[in-house]
Amino acid sequence: MQILREITENKGLAIALGYFDGIHIGHKKIITTLTQQAKAEGLKTAIVTFGVNPANYFNDKKIPDIQNFKDKELILQSLGIDYLYELDFELYKDLTAHDYLQNVLVKYLEPKLIVVGYNHTFGKDRTGNPSYLKDYATNFGYKCIVVPEFKYKDKEEVSSTVIRKRITYGHLNAIKAFLGRYFSVRNSVIKGDKMARALGYPTANIVWPNSMVKLPYGVYFGFVQIEAKMHPALISWGNKPTLTNGQDEILEAHIYEFDENIYGKIIKVIFVKKLRDQENFGNIRVLKTQLQKDYNAFVKWARIMV
Repeated sequence: MQILREITENKGLAIALGYFDGIHIGHKKIITTLTQQAKAEGLKTAIVTFGVNPANYFNDKKIPDIQNFKDKELILQSLGIDYLYELDFELYKDLTAHDYLQNVLVKYLEPKLIVVGYNHTFGKDRTGNPSYLKDYATNFGYKCIVVPEFKYKDKEEVSSTVIRKRITYGHLNAIKAFLGRYFSVRNSVIKGDKMARALGYPTANIVWPNSMVKLPYGVYFGFVQIEAKMHPALISWGNKPTLTNGQDEILEAHIYEFDENIYGKIIKVIFVKKLRDQENFGNIRVLKTQLQKDYNAFVKWARIMV
């Protein structure tokens, strides 16, 4: 998959429009529709999106992302997309829907097919919508497919907004069902304060990106992905109230039967099951007792997973 940061002439594509935050099962329906129809018509595929969520330009409160762009890129590549356009929204935010359609999409890509979700909007004041795209399909020589609303088991709405709320509530099973995969966080391993190692449980530490929605503090079972390999991990996410009086947030992962130097490497921490909430145990002695209980429960789980 080729990733491009600006529109250049690349005509005759089948394209899908949207921000696709999280690439949940509803988004996958759009992308699958795109790739299947493109294959049938012998067309290359492209996703046209933006480097930041356009909704942040119209809301006082910033909307956190469900995943970072690296994960988005990897998933889109796995779904068979040929080109990914990650555009700078600043350059397009003041264009009318007609200007964006005619002078950007049609001028440079001359699409033969445009696929969008039922609620997609574009252009200044969000006046462009699926009906608008259909109205101009004949004029500009493309076919437009609008993918209807997708509901989980035909009951629950699947949307990035709903998934963000589920993440803040810590509903891991629902998150997995809606995303089609476990929720995860990716970042590079940093050096910590060595407190976990001193307590007998060395950890790989990463910073939770400020741009991403956050799970509730707590202790979780999950995995750490290092390059292509998955390792069971006991994960602690929080601000370490017993040890640091809640001064700093940190995501720590004790990796099962692992003792390699991975400082500076990018890892993915994957959340599968919550063990307990974060607690302030008051002193290190009580904390160590709880950590042993956590570890014993984790080992039973990890031995099943390996």
